[in-house]
Amino acid sequence: MKNIRFDFTCSRQVPLYAHLCNQYLNYSELNISIGCDGQHDFGQHSYFIEAQGEQTQLEQLADAIAADFLISAWLIDSSIKAIDEPQGGKTLLPFPQSGSSPAIVPFCQHCYPLIGDNQSAKFGTLDLICPCCKGETQLTPAQKALTLSDIKALAQWLLTQGPLTLAAADDLQISLTPFAQPLSERPQLLICNPNTLNAHFCLNDAQVLALSSIEKPLICARPTQEHDKLSAPLYDICFAYSRVILVLGEVLRQKGVDWVYIKGPHNRPKLAWVDGAWAQIASNDLGSTQVQTKHFIAPEPLREKVSLHGYHAQWQAAKRSRSHQGELSVAVLAQSSEAAHAANTFAANAGADNTGVANGEIEHAGTQHGDTENHTIADAALFSALLKGKFTSHRQAKNAAVIYLSHTHASQIVTCDNKGDTELFFALPELPDNGYEIFHQLDCSPQKAVAQKFKSLFPDDYLKLLSLKLHGRRDNLQSLWAIAAILIGLNPQDETQNQARLSDALMAAAMRYHGANAPRIDYPLTKGEAHRSLNWCKTLGTVLSFRIAGNNDPSQLAFAMQDSLADYLSNWLEHIDLNIGVHNVALAGNELTNETLCKRISLRLGKNFPLVVNRSLDLDGDNLAVGALYVKQRQLNAHD
Repeated sequence: MKNIRFDFTCSRQVPLYAHLCNQYLNYSELNISIGCDGQHDFGQHSYFIEAQGEQTQLEQLADAIAADFLISAWLIDSSIKAIDEPQGGKTLLPFPQSGSSPAIVPFCQHCYPLIGDNQSAKFGTLDLICPCCKGETQLTPAQKALTLSDIKALAQWLLTQGPLTLAAADDLQISLTPFAQPLSERPQLLICNPNTLNAHFCLNDAQVLALSSIEKPLICARPTQEHDKLSAPLYDICFAYSRVILVLGEVLRQKGVDWVYIKGPHNRPKLAWVDGAWAQIASNDLGSTQVQTKHFIAPEPLREKVSLHGYHAQWQAAKRSRSHQGELSVAVLAQSSEAAHAANTFAANAGADNTGVANGEIEHAGTQHGDTENHTIADAALFSALLKGKFTSHRQAKNAAVIYLSHTHASQIVTCDNKGDTELFFALPELPDNGYEIFHQLDCSPQKAVAQKFKSLFPDDYLKLLSLKLHGRRDNLQSLWAIAAILIGLNPQDETQNQARLSDALMAAAMRYHGANAPRIDYPLTKGEAHRSLNWCKTLGTVLSFRIAGNNDPSQLAFAMQDSLADYLSNWLEHIDLNIGVHNVALAGNELTNETLCKRISLRLGKNFPLVVNRSLDLDGDNLAVGALYVKQRQLNAHD
């Protein structure tokens, strides 16, 4: 008789794995025990199944587990090992469920081949009962009423009449041609034929596994070069994620369709590959049926509840606990109640008294859009990231820094000293909102000579720069990348593209570069009264000087901008380390979707500092509300 243990180590909670562990308690052939290490903590969750038996029995169990435990985007390691004594038990593992449905996923390894394979006799039977995943319970009455003939008719309409709206799938819009996208949105594709994926996109193994995972996320992908149909620099792509979409996708695949454009409330989580594993950008990408409240054990914060930027976090002391630990919960605020809730929470505490502080609530301050002196959001990103480490058991967060890069809030580097006090070290400057002013400032700086040479050598790109308009926040990398994309010739179209598309063009170009070396782009600091910023004229002047000198490879220059920035970040952190001592560097913000920059940061910074990403939370979403519980300032800036 042998005792063995199957481990599935995940970077965050995976409800399906908890559900499967519970089901294996019913495995009658062997004595089974289950458990989950780190179950209520921030950070890794290790689900395990233990069994005692003979070799043949254990091999059969191993085959069954291998078939049942589908890949999760959050899975970071799995193993089988011999043990002396079981550590688990017979208690069912708790896991969050959404709405009234007992289902965790819409389909699984048991029902997928029956519903989604056109050779199956059950193909298109949406309400097929699955004893494993119970996916049929997620269906609405309208979805249950759909027959295979109905779905084939929808596919035919798409092929002959044009775009369609799926009333039975949350009004998802589907088209064979691109939608007119809002300025800030990347085109999104549903992949109908996974077998042709590599013919259309440049993907690595981790991306393919994530697309196939039970979470069915949106992954940023670059189309193959000179693709005749995919003209955007980058796309957000996903696989079929519901029973309706699964069958429709298979019908379209049979008709030779490899992908379709999608738009609307598909509720796919957007993921980014940060320091060797996946992280979610923001939970509010999910619809109300997908969002669960997250629960953690956490140290006592400075306030007990916070509503911030669409999220609500609160902390409650554990009964009979002397360790100052309690339960921290965070969830997306419901759309309908969000504005009223925020107004009630913050307006009630706007008076001169201190009731807001007593209640532990943070007040939105009515400060201006450009107030970069306020670093509360970056502070919150730092504290929420540090909850993953020693901060969980020791209340004081100290000797750390955060690199917070966002196009939603101010992009900043904030430090935390050995007393737990935070200070703004660096903030990206607000760039001019039009190309005329951008060129004027270059022309009035020491970069005048290269600016004039650019104007004479590349008149088309000069005119495209003049017609550039930057919208929304401009103190971010996206705006800097957009300007640089024009300067290095990445806007071949007649009209100037919007900043999101231009930024994507620069990131896609950087992803194409596979050379061994690249030029060094300058990112010089400017010292203001309170914090440092970037001399962006010098940065863009360096880029121009390389192009004028004959570097006609935009992918090399685009890569150089990412690599050099990572190198400068590393140098800045070493400088901070000499002053206050840096034990951890936290990474956060939605600009971490930049694959090349993330890789270079891991390479450049990771060799000198432990990098911290709290994958239990978002990169730029619920993490801010959680971290705000621990921020010392009373006021939170509503815009920064």
